[in-house]
Amino acid sequence: MKNKFSVFAVISICSIATLTGCYKPLEITNVKDFSEISIGLEGFKSNLEVEIYNPNFYPIELSETKISLRVRDTDAGDVRLLEMVNLSARNTTTISFHVVSRKGAIAEILKNDVFNFLKGEKVPFSASGTVSGKSWGIQVEVPLEHSQKISLRK
Repeated sequence: MKNKFSVFAVISICSIATLTGCYKPLEITNVKDFSEISIGLEGFKSNLEVEIYNPNFYPIELSETKISLRVRDTDAGDVRLLEMVNLSARNTTTISFHVVSRKGAIAEILKNDVFNFLKGEKVPFSASGTVSGKSWGIQVEVPLEHSQKISLRK
C-alpha cells in the first residue's frame, strides 16, 4: 500500500513540475472598442470585448480583474468580469468585460474638461490593469491596456 502511494506521489509531483515548467503566457490577440455605451445621470456603462489566446496544453480559468477605468488623471471606474471564464487549451476565447464608472465620475470629468465638452471634443477613456486566474495551482496574470476617445454628447 505504501509503495503504491509513493509511486502515485512521485508521478503527481513530476506531472505538476512538468506542467509548471511548460507554461506559456496568455496572449491578447484583439481588443474591441467599448460597445453598448450608456452615458447618463447614473454614469458611464459599457462593454469591452477582448480575445485571449491560450497557447498552453491545459485550460486556464480567469476569475478576477484589477482593471481601472481612467479619463486623463481621473480614476473614473472599474472594468470587471461578470463571471469566471474558462480559456480552452490552445484556443482563442472572446471575453466580455463590464465597464462601470464610479458614482460622480462623469460630473467630475465634465467639471475638469468643461471647455472641451462645450466644443464637442471626444474624451479619452482608458482601461488598464490585469486579469488573473489559476490552472493546476499556478497563478496566471494577463496585462490589459485599451484607450479610446468617446463623445459624452449624444
